[in-house]
Amino acid sequence: MSWMSMLYKTYENCESKVGKSEFGETPLLPISHTTQIAQLEAMITEDGEWVDFQARVLPKEEGTTIIPCTEDSATRSGTFPPPHPLFDKLQYLAGDYERFGGEKGMEFYKRYISQLEDWHSSDFSIPQIRAVLKYLKKGTLIADLVREGILHCGDDGKLLDKWNGAADSMPQYFKSFSISQKDAFIRFRVKRSSGKPESVWLSESVWNSFIGYYRSCQSDRGLCYVQGTEVPCTEKAPSKIRNSGDKAKLISANDSTGFTYRGRFKDRTQALAVGYETSQKAHNALRWLLDKKGHRNGEQAFVAWGIEDQPMPPFMGDGFDMLIQEELAGENSTREEYAERFRKSMAGYGSKLGDNDDVVVMGVDSATPGRLSVIYYRELKGSELLGSLNNWHSTCCWHHQYKKVEDGKDEKGKPKNKYVDFYGAPAPEDIVFAAYGSSAGDKLKKATVERLLPCIIDRAAIPSDIVRCAAARGSNPVAMEPWEYKKTLSIACALIRKYYNDKEGEKWSMSIEQTNDRSYLFGRLLACAHALEAYALFVAGEKGRQTNAERYHCQFSKRPSKTWVIINERLDPYIKRLGSRANRYQNAIIEITDKITFNNFTNDALSEVYLLGYASQLQYFKESRKASDDNGAQEEKTNNEEMDKGELE
Repeated sequence: MSWMSMLYKTYENCESKVGKSEFGETPLLPISHTTQIAQLEAMITEDGEWVDFQARVLPKEEGTTIIPCTEDSATRSGTFPPPHPLFDKLQYLAGDYERFGGEKGMEFYKRYISQLEDWHSSDFSIPQIRAVLKYLKKGTLIADLVREGILHCGDDGKLLDKWNGAADSMPQYFKSFSISQKDAFIRFRVKRSSGKPESVWLSESVWNSFIGYYRSCQSDRGLCYVQGTEVPCTEKAPSKIRNSGDKAKLISANDSTGFTYRGRFKDRTQALAVGYETSQKAHNALRWLLDKKGHRNGEQAFVAWGIEDQPMPPFMGDGFDMLIQEELAGENSTREEYAERFRKSMAGYGSKLGDNDDVVVMGVDSATPGRLSVIYYRELKGSELLGSLNNWHSTCCWHHQYKKVEDGKDEKGKPKNKYVDFYGAPAPEDIVFAAYGSSAGDKLKKATVERLLPCIIDRAAIPSDIVRCAAARGSNPVAMEPWEYKKTLSIACALIRKYYNDKEGEKWSMSIEQTNDRSYLFGRLLACAHALEAYALFVAGEKGRQTNAERYHCQFSKRPSKTWVIINERLDPYIKRLGSRANRYQNAIIEITDKITFNNFTNDALSEVYLLGYASQLQYFKESRKASDDNGAQEEKTNNEEMDKGELE
């Protein structure tokens, strides 16, 4: 239960942040509390009197409400689900529920009032609780909401299940919610005799009042396996870990007839016992961390955190995401400039995350609809995490052009996006895209991301099957749009480079290598043919037409010498069209061909390394055009920049 212990410590260290929320995040909840989405809000006085014209239908973005809950109400089910102690649906709070068409009977209301009276009669009662209890005992809640025009009845005097009138006269409730009026959740504000009205669900005094009251009701003590002390224990773990609708739980032992613990232990407490407050704090901390800094991949959720809630780098992001805001790279940043910005960014995280600070990386996913499993867990020091991320982004590094960032507004005020260049490792989801395409199933996506996480955090080797799949797609440009192929190619090169460097030592860089490796040289040849023909087609105004190198790309990787003869013969018309402007490409072809020995000029299939030569040679042409100053080359540079932009778009 190390994960629970670390989450408990995190909650203890961050207790000053309880109840505070920024930018719509899930707040760090007090113990014995949960969140619900409220549809209605009303105001009462301290004496339990209704305040006219203060009730309203809540906008969806304001509906999240912190409410007290018991163990039973947090996991309620059955014929008579237990009520929440303070705020709940109308069927629990409204004494006139049956009068307005409610079909669930008065048993819910009676149980709610009995529970609230017990809280009010305890030593922990406060004026807000007395006000809510006094008002609700009058049994006029729905009548008051109808009188105010918040809820609406039909001709029979019963609450409407849906709106059947004209659309232009539809009440606000039906515009905002598809939930039946009878199932609406309501919360209260209390108008004090002095001062502003108080939002009861945000009141620390209300939180502390219920926590004290609920503690006084707990008597079932046992040994907490996490803390090692005797405290009130719980057998019911909270849900809503990943989102408000998440019913999966991390801890469960309710299968007394199956094999959850039978055969090893006499009862479930011998298998596991967790203190109530320990469980509450650990689960609340995890929920808060996942919403605040977690990374989602479908139902999978990953998070890295320090137990002091230090700023953490986006460990599941790409090289561009790793830059702090002040160090964002421009679209024309050189590799050296980018490396310096990356170094500064990592130093910025390091200044706030000490070398010996405890850091946890954790991943969870649904094993079944009701069970949540820990699929990845590591405890590290701050220096270890930063070192692993630095290693990942330097060894799995390549030049990428697929990242979009916002670039101002258009004439209609809508955000405009632009592509930016960056160096670094691709994000795990982008690796899945490169290896399996956009149509990959959810199971494959989740399994691949889970396999890649140890490569990032534990410095494990990249699985060879993922590398081969990415290389295979990188060898098939005709099956993709130009922007998709560019993204696939750069990610495939990053994976291939890391895979072979880890296997053979630091052999491959992102620049052109002066090597006699057969596959690498053939890849450079293919790039020369593609670049020459692509430029000739652009000059002729034949935009969007694929080159012979692209059409024969896949065949070339399997039978290079035979396919090269075909591609080379088809370059002649384009060489004549370009004239002297083809010299740089022709000279490169001659130089590379001279390095391939007669014994290597065969039809043996190329290794994945040929893509490194192919991509490096293309990048070399692009960079050499940018560095050119003479007029002819400047014209070529401008033309090719337009080509690059067209391919991305």
